[in-house]
Amino acid sequence: METRYRCFGGGLMFAGLIVMLVGLAVVVMRTVELPSYWTPVVVGAVLFLIGAARRAIRVGDDPPRA
Repeated sequence: METRYRCFGGGLMFAGLIVMLVGLAVVVMRTVELPSYWTPVVVGAVLFLIGAARRAIRVGDDPPRA
């Protein structure tokens, strides 16, 4: 596998986005007063949606695999 370019800030920015959105999910849960046992479900859903959106965006950028 060959790397054509490196984006050093991209991974760090993505990690920050994940942490921010997980924190936002926890804040919304506290505001809506959901029970604490729903926290893993909400956090998992947020992470799943981020991953799905990122994959949908990157599908056109990936070269065809042999």
